[in-house]
Amino acid sequence: MTEKRDYTYTSSLSRYIRDFVSEKRQMGFIFNTAAYQLHRFDGYWDTCGYDEDITQDRLQEWFMPLSENESKSSHSQRISVVKGLSIYMNSIGIPAYVPLLNVGKDHNTVHIFTGQELKELFEKIDSYVPISINHNDYRMANAYPVMFRLFYCCGMRNNEVCALRTSDVDFEKGIITVLDGKNQKDRLVYLSDDMRVLTKKYLSYITKFMGYEPYWLFPGRFPEKHVGKSHLDKRFNQFWRATGSASLCDKKPSLHCLRHTFVVNRINRWILDGIDVDVMLIYLSRYLGHKSPDETFYYYHLVNDAFRIIRQKDETADIVIPEVRRL
Repeated sequence: MTEKRDYTYTSSLSRYIRDFVSEKRQMGFIFNTAAYQLHRFDGYWDTCGYDEDITQDRLQEWFMPLSENESKSSHSQRISVVKGLSIYMNSIGIPAYVPLLNVGKDHNTVHIFTGQELKELFEKIDSYVPISINHNDYRMANAYPVMFRLFYCCGMRNNEVCALRTSDVDFEKGIITVLDGKNQKDRLVYLSDDMRVLTKKYLSYITKFMGYEPYWLFPGRFPEKHVGKSHLDKRFNQFWRATGSASLCDKKPSLHCLRHTFVVNRINRWILDGIDVDVMLIYLSRYLGHKSPDETFYYYHLVNDAFRIIRQKDETADIVIPEVRRL
């Protein structure tokens, strides 16, 4: 389970912020990112020397973009946490302005890896040898082939893979239990036979290397903690840049694109095999930990290759609208 992070609040709003964070966590939310944003807001409020009165005028500077490079998601998040705090303060009888500003979301282009790109990427991952002489770096190098395949072969998220405990995996049945995933969802992830064998082989290696079965399936450089998300992002970028395909790619993919590729390839396979995607999307959505099948299909409709697959299986388009084939 993700460890909750605590921050120090010092402004005139500090007691309300602490109580707000405490209430959210008592409701079962991890609330780490929001707590950090509230820590930043607390610093802003303290620097301005404001009292407890949250007004629209006092929030204007906070609502401005930090720079031209700040993403809409980050900007929106800064506004959202203040909105939540204001609503909380109103609920306990402290009047506070509730912001209605909405800056929208970033819509990033989704990169779906081709077969050649995946081949090159995993060749770099599997052959990686660290420059460091630290024995823990060598241990972690043996974990990368398993970790990165969990992203692509099972569609898992970065934080889910990093925080896997050894006890979360049934190595005989090939079942991973993801606890407290995104949206506080628990779910089961099933491993293919080859992934089950690979993961079980890795457990034997790590147990022998450390002299005991570790609590974390993927210990970090300091074994008492699991490997960090930012560490895997950094390694992914390193492996990708080393491939020949990287120089031919218009936009650098992220680690999360492996999960997108898993979804798109799975849906493409169903379409080509004549399987009812509407039925299967319900199961795929639960497997991925999505709120609904619509969220799962959103991954798919952004991808150019989806339309090639759909056209390939569309037997009525030539009869009804033959011009479509010539677009």
